[in-house]
Amino acid sequence: MKALVWRGADVAVMDVPAPDRVPGRALIDVAFAGICGTDLHIRDGDHPRAKPSLILGHEFAGRLAEPAGGLAAGTPVTVEPLLWCGRCPACRSGARHVCERLRMIGIDEPGAVAEQVSVPAELLLPLPATMDLRFGAFVEPLAVAVHAVRRSRLRLGEVAVVVGAGPIGLAVATCARLAGATEVLVVEPAEMRRERARELGFTVVDGATLTAAREAGEGVGQVLFDTAAAPAVAAATTGWIDPGGRIVLVGVYSRPAPVDLQRVTFAEIEMIGTRVYRRDDLETAIRLLDSGAVDPRPLLTRTVPLAAADTALDLLRAGSEIKVLIEVAA
Repeated sequence: MKALVWRGADVAVMDVPAPDRVPGRALIDVAFAGICGTDLHIRDGDHPRAKPSLILGHEFAGRLAEPAGGLAAGTPVTVEPLLWCGRCPACRSGARHVCERLRMIGIDEPGAVAEQVSVPAELLLPLPATMDLRFGAFVEPLAVAVHAVRRSRLRLGEVAVVVGAGPIGLAVATCARLAGATEVLVVEPAEMRRERARELGFTVVDGATLTAAREAGEGVGQVLFDTAAAPAVAAATTGWIDPGGRIVLVGVYSRPAPVDLQRVTFAEIEMIGTRVYRRDDLETAIRLLDSGAVDPRPLLTRTVPLAAADTALDLLRAGSEIKVLIEVAA
């Protein structure tokens, strides 16, 4: 079969063996798969667990190639792409999404930018029969946003600040609005993404404006979501939130970053970590997409065929797109 493979120095679409039929696992004929920042880190050799010859892709949707998990062949599905140990304290307490040995499809096992992918059957999530499978490929990133907003404890009438207007940032902003934020302020340096945030009805600001407003004694916001995970952002966020506010870390920092802990103490700011999602966050994301409460189309800015999948990473790196999908088989 054809698949997008990280070869260590580059990525290429190439012929690889199709996955074997294994008891307890499901074979999925992939329809669409998304490319994200993690895939860029893998291509650049910056991911500590990825090994060369890896098939990329952990955001995807397709149809079952054969019956599995109590579902009939042909059922449209996406998956919970997390692989947990089941033995560590986190897993034993029910928080398997923060497993101490957490692994992931598309990083530690072959991913889904391929004609077929094999996954543990227990990870299957059926999709509504009427759902566009492009939307199904957006369930995973939307679940990140659902989880972050739930962790934030955002209350009706609060103002939210979202740093970063990539697909996760805009999904977080959308979920914050759905959760009751009266205004969502978006901080983003790239003009294309700033414009998309405006089109979606969010208020685009810059960090200097937020700092000036707070120093002038004006309200800024009660919840801040950091989806950028940039060291300069970490240093600034405590100055972009009202006293008593919550800072929610959504993006993953690759190394320790400076934070004004004195401001955290003096203003009683709460810092909240988030990691991926729980299964019910994925199920909620499916319902939001199926109901039309979340329309992902403004974020799905480019679709390329599997034969040109290697170009998808270049498009994402160039910053000319928000979310790039690979069309494997519609």
